[in-house]
Amino acid sequence: MITYQKLFNNPGKLLRLTGLNTVQFSLLAQRLKPLWNNFEYKRLFRNNRKRAIGGGRKYRLETIEDKLVLILLWYRTYAIFELLGLIFNLDATNIGRLIRKLIPLVEVAADPNLKFFLKNINKGRKKIRTWEKFARAYPDLIEIIIDTTEQKRRRPTNKKKQKNFYSGKKHQHSFKTQIVVSRLGRILNVSKSYQGRIHDKTILIKEKTMDHIPKDIKKMVDRGYQKIDKEYPFHCIDIPIKRNRWKKKLLRSEKVYNTKLSKRRVIIEHVFSRMKKYKILSDTYRSKEKEYNQHIRNIAALCNFRLLFKELHP
Repeated sequence: MITYQKLFNNPGKLLRLTGLNTVQFSLLAQRLKPLWNNFEYKRLFRNNRKRAIGGGRKYRLETIEDKLVLILLWYRTYAIFELLGLIFNLDATNIGRLIRKLIPLVEVAADPNLKFFLKNINKGRKKIRTWEKFARAYPDLIEIIIDTTEQKRRRPTNKKKQKNFYSGKKHQHSFKTQIVVSRLGRILNVSKSYQGRIHDKTILIKEKTMDHIPKDIKKMVDRGYQKIDKEYPFHCIDIPIKRNRWKKKLLRSEKVYNTKLSKRRVIIEHVFSRMKKYKILSDTYRSKEKEYNQHIRNIAALCNFRLLFKELHP
């Protein structure tokens, strides 16, 4: 049976199995503990509870550290509950119930500001009225990158859903989620998850992302967002120059521009790579459809947590 104490005595295994070192893990567990206690208090003292307080079996994984190991190991490996049951000496049903309770708490513990960082940028501060003051206060937000990540899912049984979730680009049934990233690699926003058939540009418009971002911030996008600069003419948008039926060959200056933009935009590809080290976002998604967006938000929050921890403890 795996326990936190065993992994704590072997930091290399803890890092490989959970993605966090011992100090990061301890800090995240410390943040998670009051959230779990509050959740348990509401569960035990709800009005429709039939058992007396203290009734029922106790959790086999007693400490918050062991519970955190469970959900991080599941995110990291995306193993079936039966296998996790053998590892933690629990029934697969109990594994599923415990993970379901922990899912809504991980994002709040890891990065409570992920809801939409730019939307609340001036909250609790004196209002910033000039671009120069904004650039001095938030140097990492001078440039941001917007892109969409796609993940394969199991084919829906409903034929109408099959059509909506089928991505012509990837030739598979998938989910799409838009991510906004700062130039230092911090995830600023995670959108709702959409059906694979929906275009990246349509997601940007539906989410009203541009309405939340100051116009002077430079936004970098890929070729999938063609003509978005015409729909938002007052925003500063960098988009690669694309060949078409009339312009079959790019000029040398246009190729150089595309190369320079790609080198600045590659940060978001590195972020996607960090997120997909958690197998739940790289393997075929087979869990509940309604929980998918919360899972991707949790992984984004964990990536931000690791990044901010490194900045504070270089």
